[in-house]
Amino acid sequence: MKFKILIIVFLFIFSFHINGQSEKQKWSAGISLASAHYLTDFQANILGGGFVYQTPRFNISKYMFSNITFDAGISAALFDDQTYTSFDGIARYDFGTSKNNVVPYILLGGSFITAKALTPTVNIGAGNTFWFSQNYGLNFQAMYKYSEAKFESQFSHFYASVGLVYSFRGRSLNPRIWQD
Repeated sequence: MKFKILIIVFLFIFSFHINGQSEKQKWSAGISLASAHYLTDFQANILGGGFVYQTPRFNISKYMFSNITFDAGISAALFDDQTYTSFDGIARYDFGTSKNNVVPYILLGGSFITAKALTPTVNIGAGNTFWFSQNYGLNFQAMYKYSEAKFESQFSHFYASVGLVYSFRGRSLNPRIWQD
């Protein structure tokens, strides 16, 4: 019951920014392969393994303002024996490169992870999207998910993903000076 309420709250919070698409709204969605990596053998033994493969990871992003993009994602360990589902909410800062073909960024956010128990984490990381066509890009992202010591059901760990991104509004791969 608590899990269903958490999902409803998560979707409600991120639905505030969902509007119809127009010229000013920059939406993208992605599907990725991801993996959580625990830092010590002790942590791996308690949680059932050092790596947890997250396949698939779905996310949706919207460029907001001043080089800031909000991103919401969900991933689950469907093809792994371990239980690990992550609900992520992050803000990305892209250094003013959102119109380029290569878009590096840093991120800050949080997650709720359901493994042995529901655990919140604080996330920090970096990533890069390489746009190889007007609508498709390849995204690489790495995060450190910090979990407080009081949560014995989850430990701090690294989380990396690689995936395909689709931009709902076609991007110009050859921007012109007069387009600014």
